[in-house]
Amino acid sequence: MDFLKKHPFLVIYIVLMIGAVVFKIGGGWILLGSLGYLLLVALIRLPNTCARIGYFAQGVMKKKELAFHFYEFAFRHGSTAAAPKVAYAMQLMEKCRYEESKQALEDVLVMKDLQPTLLKIVRQDLAIAYWNCGELEKAIDTLENMKEDYDLLSAEYYTTLGYFYIEAKDYDKAAEATEEALKLDEGNGGAYDNLALIEYEQGHMEEAKELFHKALEMKESLASSKYYLGLIYEAEGDIETARTYFSGAYNSRITGMNTVSREQVDAKYNEYLDK
Repeated sequence: MDFLKKHPFLVIYIVLMIGAVVFKIGGGWILLGSLGYLLLVALIRLPNTCARIGYFAQGVMKKKELAFHFYEFAFRHGSTAAAPKVAYAMQLMEKCRYEESKQALEDVLVMKDLQPTLLKIVRQDLAIAYWNCGELEKAIDTLENMKEDYDLLSAEYYTTLGYFYIEAKDYDKAAEATEEALKLDEGNGGAYDNLALIEYEQGHMEEAKELFHKALEMKESLASSKYYLGLIYEAEGDIETARTYFSGAYNSRITGMNTVSREQVDAKYNEYLDK
C-alpha cells in the first residue's frame, strides 16, 4: 500500500504493460503508448518535472541560470522535489535572496522520507541561511546540534562553524573549530582565511598577513583574503600593493555566499581608481 501511495503512476504503468502483454498488443503500439503515458505524467506533474529538468540542467549541463528559470516556475507552482529545491535555495542565497533561501530550506527540512545525506546538507545550508538573515545564534546552534547526530562532519562544516564564531567574537571556539577543519583537510584555504581573520580581529596584523597569504596559496580565488590584505597594506601605507589586492578582490567572483560583500569590495576598488 505504501508503494502504491508513493508511486501511483508507476503502478498504473505496470498494470497497463501487463494488460498489453495479455492482449498481445504489438511492440510498436506499446512503445508509442509508453511515450504518450510518460508525456501525460510529465504534464500532470509539471512542477516536479520542471524541477528535475532544472536539476539536470545545473548538474549535468552546468547551465545554472537556465536551471534557475526552471526552479522558479517549479517552486512557484508547488513542486515537492527535495534535491532540486536545495539547489534552488543555494542559488537564491548566491543572489542574496536570503529570506527566500531560508524558507526553501526550512520547507525541505520538514519533508517526509528525506534521504539522510540530503538532510545533513540541508541542515548545514540552513545554518548559512540563518547567518545571512542576521540570525547568528541560530546559525551556530544549528551547526552545533549536528555534532550530536553525526559522527563524521566535513572540513567545510568546521570552517563554516569557525567563521560563525569569529562573527560572534568567540575567537577560542573559532580557532578550535578551524583547527578541526585543518585536521580533515590541511590544504583548506577557507580555514587559513579563518585563522587570519582571527588574528586580524585581534589586531595581530603581521600574523594575519602571513595567514591570508597562506590562504591564497591554498585557494587563489578567496576574495576575502585579498580584501583584508588590501586593508592591511593600506594601513601600512603601501598603496600600490593595497591597490593590487583590492583589484584582485574586485575581479573575483563574489556572491551572497561570500564572507565579504560585493558592496564592500566595490567601495574599496572605486576608492582606489583615483589613487
